[in-house]
Amino acid sequence: MSAITREIPDIGRVEMLTVPTIDRIIGAYVTMTGLSTADLLGPSKAPAITAYRHELMFVIRRLDPAASFTLIGRFMGGRDMATVREAIAKVERRLQREPGYASELEALVRQIVSLAQDDVVRPSARSKPWQLLAACSVLRDQQMTDAEARKAALTFLQQLEAVHG
Repeated sequence: MSAITREIPDIGRVEMLTVPTIDRIIGAYVTMTGLSTADLLGPSKAPAITAYRHELMFVIRRLDPAASFTLIGRFMGGRDMATVREAIAKVERRLQREPGYASELEALVRQIVSLAQDDVVRPSARSKPWQLLAACSVLRDQQMTDAEARKAALTFLQQLEAVHG
């Protein structure tokens, strides 16, 4: 299989066999950071957690530019597209302020791509599947109609069923 070389703004060139899916990016990020999926996708506003969450949203957008802010928000626990846009903007501002952060982020992206493609990403025994957490989050979302929430939750649960049988 031939590699895809993608120029990622603010990061550099990254070679991939395929573009990793959002769920695999999230799984690889959780594996690398040691954070729980529940923390990253949950409602926590702790600065340490939100910084990781913002970074993950940025990485998802850079690896999959076709992913809309709305789609990323749905994967990130049902967050609003404006929240995703602001999170990505915060990381971009940090990249401009801290020159060394770009190389850290480049290394992180390369590791995520490697993990996501090597089929090494496994949920920990303690963590709940992110699809279940995302489904719960969208069902609680007051900004979505009941029909929209059910449809989004059903999509996450179908993904969970496809993964776990």
